[in-house]
Amino acid sequence: MQKPPRTTRLLRYYLFRTRRLSRRQLGTLNDWKLRAVFWVGAILVGVVVQLFAWAADFSAHQFDLLREWNVYAPLVVTPLGLVMIVWLMNHSSPAARGSGIPQVLVVLKQRYKWLRPTFLSIRVVLAKFALTCFGLMCGGSLGREGPSVHIGAALMHQVGRWGRLEDKYVDNALIVAGGAAGVSAAFNAPLAGVVFAIEELSQSFEQRTTGTLIVAIILSGVVVLAMAGHYSFFGQPEPQLILIDYWLQIIATAVLCGLLGGLFVWLLMRGSLMLAPQVRKHPYRVALACGLLVALIGFLSGGITFGSGYDEARALIEQKDEPGLLFPLAKMASTLLTYFTGVPGGLFSPSLATGAGIGAFMGHLFQDTSVVGVTLVGMAAFLAGVTQRPITAFVIVMELTGNHHEMLLSLMAAAFIATAVAKLVHPTPVFDSLAHALAEGRALPVEGAETAAPKGQKKTAEAG
Repeated sequence: MQKPPRTTRLLRYYLFRTRRLSRRQLGTLNDWKLRAVFWVGAILVGVVVQLFAWAADFSAHQFDLLREWNVYAPLVVTPLGLVMIVWLMNHSSPAARGSGIPQVLVVLKQRYKWLRPTFLSIRVVLAKFALTCFGLMCGGSLGREGPSVHIGAALMHQVGRWGRLEDKYVDNALIVAGGAAGVSAAFNAPLAGVVFAIEELSQSFEQRTTGTLIVAIILSGVVVLAMAGHYSFFGQPEPQLILIDYWLQIIATAVLCGLLGGLFVWLLMRGSLMLAPQVRKHPYRVALACGLLVALIGFLSGGITFGSGYDEARALIEQKDEPGLLFPLAKMASTLLTYFTGVPGGLFSPSLATGAGIGAFMGHLFQDTSVVGVTLVGMAAFLAGVTQRPITAFVIVMELTGNHHEMLLSLMAAAFIATAVAKLVHPTPVFDSLAHALAEGRALPVEGAETAAPKGQKKTAEAG
């Protein structure tokens, strides 16, 4: 049999190799299905979290209008509102309690995988969205960033279920990517989302998830930019704080923030564990008592402790308010009391506001120094002292204030010093501590999770 001409053989070989190479480059149908799930989930997270941000700002503005109408109104609205939120939460979605980051950390552990339908349901997303806004409308000292992590993780998990992606590695990657995308969209800070995923959520996860994380974060960030435009929460101040020239101010501020941040976590954990039995028996009495104290602190402080604290932090950065220790200490107390009620809400923005207060106070103690620069250092340091995630802390502050890279070394040094000091007061990061207490059933329970527990895991049912 005569062989085909050499040109024909070469053409056939080329087409064969090209077809194999294209399949390898383009991927299989399952590869594209996986990509589609991540992309759709990331876009969905970006849209929902941006709507959440707008709703939260609107809710906080309504409370400001209430205070303008009657300065005494919060003494009634805040405690009764927090009681109503606890009632709605207990009767609709108890898994929406608190920040939401501890719940995400718990379900990422393989032995608590069975809690995912409870902690990552659409009902939790709706409850977290509505009740956090309700909490801001009542004047609670809480943020929306922690709930945004919970919402993002839950949405990505649900999109994975709708796409029938049951693989353990894929589900874990979806949850981490969703939580990171939630941070990115909440702060409009993509780099902070990447760092948060690696430093807080991923921890021991395989590096294979990094690519999908970054794609999810970028997509959610693009959606937020399209919906809200480019913005920085605290504007673009012009700080001048060089590490070598102002090392004393930076170290002093970082040490104070680390001490107060560690103390804050210690009080939060001790208070939560001590109040847990009372919350189980009398949840509405605890909410009413804590709400009254939150309202009283806000009234006595002139209203500066209500809400997330973003307006107060911005005023300190712009040097429109007189600094002092009253604001950061009162903000810490108000945030602790709000968290003790169990209402949905996060710790990020109250911590940034508290750090701004400490930094502004320290900045005025030193002569010939940049008050704005020390204020930013205080924000990064206190957030690092609370979370004990220094990279996440200084990246968030840097991105929220216009990416001033000349402040990078100062923010970085302050965050690491504050973390080291905070560990002397409370050695475990706050979200790890809350997740551990939740998993062991020592924290506030989520009713109904025990019904989903598989056999042999009843002892951990209270973790729900």
